[in-house]
Amino acid sequence: MIDVFVVRLVVILDFLFGCHHGHLSRVFTLECETYRVCFDCGARFEYSMETMSIERRIPSAPVMTRFRIA
Repeated sequence: MIDVFVVRLVVILDFLFGCHHGHLSRVFTLECETYRVCFDCGARFEYSMETMSIERRIPSAPVMTRFRIA
């Protein structure tokens, strides 16, 4: 029960104070993986060449390390 509360709290705090991914790189294709990277926080997003859009975020770090200190 507490784990669900903590996860929801982290998601809300990340939305309010985290990165909104406004500065994205061009599309990269490395090792058969196509993605874009946020210049502000380093998050990677899977990119579809068929729809020419971002599909989903590629998990790369634990949730607690995604907060940025500005």
